[in-house]
Amino acid sequence: MSCTNSPEAVKKLLENMQSDLRALSLECKKKFPPVKEAAESGIIKVKTIAARNTEILAGNFLH
Repeated sequence: MSCTNSPEAVKKLLENMQSDLRALSLECKKKFPPVKEAAESGIIKVKTIAARNTEILAGNFLH
């Protein structure tokens, strides 16, 4: 498994994390409300991290 820090890889990772957390939230909606809330909290955290690091996601970082 190779490690990459490319902006495209980071964007894809964030998109996948948000998608997985949304799916988890929907699956746990009625039976496991605390898990649903934690997943929704995770979505917000991922979005916040992405918003704070737009220069990295745009590829404008020093190597």
